[in-house]
Amino acid sequence: MSEIKELVEFDLIAAGIAEIQEKGNFIPDMSTKEGYLASKRFVLDETTPTRTRLDRAHKTAKEYWKLGANNVDNKKNEILKLLVDIQQPHQEAYKEYDQIEKDKKAKFESDIQEKINFFHECCHKANSINSTGISDLIDSCGEIDTEEGFYHLKSDAIKARTDALEFLNDALLKAASYEATQQREAELAEENRLRQIEIDKQQEEMRVQQEKMNAQQAEIDRVSNEAAAKAQAEADEKQRLINEAEQAELEKQRAIEREEYAKQQAELAADRAVEQEKQRQYNERIAKEAEQAKLEANKKHTGMVRGEIKEHLMSSCGLDNALATKVVKALLKTNRVTINY
Repeated sequence: MSEIKELVEFDLIAAGIAEIQEKGNFIPDMSTKEGYLASKRFVLDETTPTRTRLDRAHKTAKEYWKLGANNVDNKKNEILKLLVDIQQPHQEAYKEYDQIEKDKKAKFESDIQEKINFFHECCHKANSINSTGISDLIDSCGEIDTEEGFYHLKSDAIKARTDALEFLNDALLKAASYEATQQREAELAEENRLRQIEIDKQQEEMRVQQEKMNAQQAEIDRVSNEAAAKAQAEADEKQRLINEAEQAELEKQRAIEREEYAKQQAELAADRAVEQEKQRQYNERIAKEAEQAKLEANKKHTGMVRGEIKEHLMSSCGLDNALATKVVKALLKTNRVTINY
């Protein structure tokens, strides 16, 4: 009779197994929140309490049935197997779904990190390419979607793209300015080269003319020497006068040529100075335009942020347009609130 009394609790638990099995006769869609929670609630609310009750009955029976411990264990294990078989499909279902979600999250995080790495690589490449290449990098960054991902990595990707685009735009302005300067310097160098060719040509013509004059002078000397025998004294004096006149003319011509050459050199130097001043003014204008573009962008950004703050005050705090505008202006007049671009 004692054994029958102690086994009654097991029989009561066993009698409820069919009902538990009936309640658990489903495998819901784990891709939905309701299905996922249904299986978990079944295990927590149905099989787990019954297993706890079975463990208590087992412990109580063993205290009185030392000699029949094996029978109690077998009875308990028999019922436990039934419970395990009932709950196992549910556990496997939601654990499989948990793993799928975990793998999906890991893949998205990996994709986002690859995009962040790409933005950093674009900034690195911009240091060694021209403005056309930088423009291509800007286009590539703009085509990448940073809205996908989990948790903090989404905002990291958005910030990485924003930082990369800001860096690349600055690099593009610098590269364009540098390339424009290089092109202008190349044009100036070509102009100077052509001027030098013209100067060399003029000097060569002057050299040929000088040789011709020297040849003419030699012929005059030869003729004078042949006539010296007839009237040496008169010829010598006459020749001296002729030589002096010719030498004076030659010196005059050379002085004119030297003056013309010096004038050409001064004009060339003046042209170079004008071109250098034009280049300086051009560089200064490019720098001012870049600074003005930056100021305009900052002004536009500040206006957009002020508008967003005003809209938030109107929608969240119920302020009208005029009052919201006054609040925004009052906030921005303090030293504690700034808008950074």
